[in-house]
Amino acid sequence: MTYKAKLFNSLSATKDARASAADDDNMLADLMANPEYLRHSSSVINDALKEGFDVLQLPNGDIVTTGTKTIVNTYVWDAKSSRLDKARAAGEKQTRAPRKAKVEENAE
Repeated sequence: MTYKAKLFNSLSATKDARASAADDDNMLADLMANPEYLRHSSSVINDALKEGFDVLQLPNGDIVTTGTKTIVNTYVWDAKSSRLDKARAAGEKQTRAPRKAKVEENAE
């Protein structure tokens, strides 16, 4: 292959790369102009940011959120039974159903 052919082949490769990059840019521009995508994505992003998550919006429109949730457990010493019991927070739901009291029938 001659020097001239090698040079034109390399220029052709960069031209093809520019064309495919332009297609990706057009696709992204179309996505960002879509009102449905904007409404849904802004809702997802705002909710994630309120919860303290990190947000990454990828060029193809995908959204990635990462974060951690802090869980606080409090244990209270029960001297009567000599053990630590997990205390329930004010807003925490009860883990099991309360026991129903036995109803005794009088044999009158």
